[in-house]
Amino acid sequence: MNINVALDEHLTSNSCVKLVIELLKYILYQKQQIPFTCDSLSQLKMKPADRNSSSIRTFLSSLKSTSEQLNSQFHQKNCKIKEIAILIGATIISPKLHVRIEFPSDILNSQEHFECKHASRKPLLSLMRSVLECSEFQAALSLPLSPTNTFVLMQKSDNNLVSEFFLPKPQYIPSNQSSNYFVIKLQHNDQVRLNCNCINAVKVYNEVSESDITRSKDIEFLSKSNVSIVHVPYQWYQSREVIRGFKFLR
Repeated sequence: MNINVALDEHLTSNSCVKLVIELLKYILYQKQQIPFTCDSLSQLKMKPADRNSSSIRTFLSSLKSTSEQLNSQFHQKNCKIKEIAILIGATIISPKLHVRIEFPSDILNSQEHFECKHASRKPLLSLMRSVLECSEFQAALSLPLSPTNTFVLMQKSDNNLVSEFFLPKPQYIPSNQSSNYFVIKLQHNDQVRLNCNCINAVKVYNEVSESDITRSKDIEFLSKSNVSIVHVPYQWYQSREVIRGFKFLR
């Protein structure tokens, strides 16, 4: 099933990462893979002898590692990410829940926009509103599921060396036969002014303007980003980090 998300703000590399991670955390909690929200887990004060301590540390470490590697991929030059897939189940072959986040071609140019001009809050609100209003998606999340594995995959075109974290899965073909299969399609709202003025923007940090040299580099990068570049074919890559769900032991 498709879930269309109309965006009224351009996506940047940072906001792409924010969308994926926040959706991942939401799914993990709603699908009963963790006993508390991720923010609550990170704030728990556990004694070393507590039998929940190891599970919480392992989970938070896996989530942090996944977040950092996604951030690295979205900010990497000559790396175009087309889709992110979140799969919950024993294996990636027969997941109990399969969610794909689809980035259209006009959003793949996320590196062409300045972070200071396009905040991540509005796209995140649009995404969460769409998934909350989808009754089928909410019904799938509410189905009981014992703690199991969560896998993160990405489909990308990458001219760089193979990542040590995201490993190629050239034979992988996503199955769309499951009733718990959803494709979240991110699309710009028709009223969005696509030709923003990022190329003329002057970024300010701590109320101090950047140097002319740095600004020139930004403009040069943005100008060259529209040049047509031949990319390697898109293929799927799987994260080495498997996020494992757990129950809270009392």
